[in-house]
Amino acid sequence: MHARSALFTLLGDVVRPAGGEAWLTALTAAMGALDFTPEATRTALHRMTAEGWVEPRRVGRYAAYGLTARGVDRLEEAAARIYRLRAADWDGHWRLLLTPGTGVTRELGWMGFGRLRDGVWVSPHDHGDRVAALLGDGALTLTATEADDQRIVAEAWDLGALRRAHADFLARWGDVPVPADPRDAFVQRIRLVHDWRSFLFLDPGLPPALLPADWLGGVAAARFAARYDRLAAPAWSWWAGLADRLPALATDPLASPFTRGLDALATT
Repeated sequence: MHARSALFTLLGDVVRPAGGEAWLTALTAAMGALDFTPEATRTALHRMTAEGWVEPRRVGRYAAYGLTARGVDRLEEAAARIYRLRAADWDGHWRLLLTPGTGVTRELGWMGFGRLRDGVWVSPHDHGDRVAALLGDGALTLTATEADDQRIVAEAWDLGALRRAHADFLARWGDVPVPADPRDAFVQRIRLVHDWRSFLFLDPGLPPALLPADWLGGVAAARFAARYDRLAAPAWSWWAGLADRLPALATDPLASPFTRGLDALATT
């Protein structure tokens, strides 16, 4: 893990459901448990502040970092996919996106689009206003109902590579014991979420009708959910211990996909 990426996981899985803000001391301690130095943590926070994901504030001699509106939106979007245990229903329509240039490749991949060829992207999902927010008037979106579904999938995504990635995830998290030490449980939970979060850039969340019979995505999602659930209580107890040693922050827990829990998200 890189420090900036690890911080995104920490902010999304812990800070966001705990109110959206945390003391720098707590963030530094949590990142230290993940083997990052205080200097690496501060550098990553400064970079994320410049990018508009977080904003600092000072309370006396203490410093805290809170999520910006942009940061909240991105983490809510990520959570809806990280903790969703089955693919969304499909209306049978393909969304074709025609866009000039390649500067948005990473963002479109994050959203679940696959590239058919340069400037031509496809997704089975309705992304609402998100495409317009990303591209403005620089793209054209079309809807197709009569199409060779399997050919589109084969051209737009490498499902073989994705199946191997799911198999690797299952192998990594197959026989790993749950630590007795709450600090170690916290570290394992962040590493688990971080590992699973990588699929946001790999797995478009295709509906079952478009997936091969030997698909491992559902098995991997169930493995993630079961281990996450077992790690939740000890991991939260360790984070709460950090917070108890610091002044209370004037923030309230926010309703979000994180606070609704895995059980509710499994049905969405």
